[in-house]
Amino acid sequence: MNIKNFENFKQFVNERGNKRCIIRCDLNLPSDIEDLSRVYAVKDTILSVASMGLQVILISHYKRPKPEDVDNPKFSLKQIVPSVSKVLGRDVAFEKRSIFDIEPSEITAAITLLENLRFYEGETKNDDALAQRLAQFGDVYINDAFSVSHRAHASVCAITKHLPSFAGLSMMREIEGITKATENIERPYTAIIGGAKVSTKIDVLKKLSLEADYLVIAGAMANTFLAAQGHDMKKSLIEPEQFETAREIMANAEAELILPTDFVVSPNVETDGVQCDLADIPDDCGCFDIGGKSTARITDVIDKSRTLLWNGTLGLFECANFQYSSEIVSKHVAECTQNAGLVSITGGGETIASLGEYKSDMTFVSTAGGAFLEYIAGYDLPGVMALQ
Repeated sequence: MNIKNFENFKQFVNERGNKRCIIRCDLNLPSDIEDLSRVYAVKDTILSVASMGLQVILISHYKRPKPEDVDNPKFSLKQIVPSVSKVLGRDVAFEKRSIFDIEPSEITAAITLLENLRFYEGETKNDDALAQRLAQFGDVYINDAFSVSHRAHASVCAITKHLPSFAGLSMMREIEGITKATENIERPYTAIIGGAKVSTKIDVLKKLSLEADYLVIAGAMANTFLAAQGHDMKKSLIEPEQFETAREIMANAEAELILPTDFVVSPNVETDGVQCDLADIPDDCGCFDIGGKSTARITDVIDKSRTLLWNGTLGLFECANFQYSSEIVSKHVAECTQNAGLVSITGGGETIASLGEYKSDMTFVSTAGGAFLEYIAGYDLPGVMALQ
């Protein structure tokens, strides 16, 4: 894709002598602020821009506040400033005031983080007036937030009408990394799609069922596929309204579809699970992870593969009782990547968490979730298209 990249940015700044750069980041960190992947992702861009002598203005959203939450500290980006400063190794100033209540000249620190963009109603509406006001705080703009670039928001799209705009280093890594798994694919090509709901991944499931050699469907969404085949999933999470979609995908698939044949089941998430076959799920239990035979089947397929795309956990990974399959598969993917030349592309917040210590062994780990899936599905992302 031909977009204005970071090398174009450096050339532009050297020619024009710009002084202030707005960088759109995704600093929407988990509530416990322990996973700093998204901060590390933009570190290179921020420090590179700062080293060029430009003043850096960081902008980001944080969670989903309502208008009346503007003074609620739970939604303020102020709480993540210490973490951002630590990762960057630089002081980061914070500006709490609304951009409509201050003048750009009042921001004097080398690196400043503005308050949560979603405190402004116009952000999610791609409001041009908000974008125009934001643009007054910089001479040039960088989008380094691939993970929000599937959204036509003011700080992602409309702002590019008012400033020279470029892709950051993280944005370019995301596009190039995902492209490895979607173009010029080395086969056999395996896709693992997990997570809770079919409804959130319909397009990518349809696309991969036609393009991959093997499509592994796991997580709670596998329950829906199996129920659509007529299996009684007892108290497992299913989406009856997606049965027809699941049947359509299974009927039209050119990939070999791999669904679980055994599970870790339990009456509830607090109770340790037991393994059983698909036909033997107890009436009072639901499926919270896939079983040993299904996990072994997945690792066997990975052994045959040259390219792997993975999004979504295989079980209810956030509960320690149901991390078995994700941990086994993570380790196996890491070993095949490091020792057998597997190209492994993974993405999504929960997927990243499930990789644990093996995250650094993957070929590429995307910090994006929705944007990762939409890009794979072939959609044009508004934030990326705005940089062409």
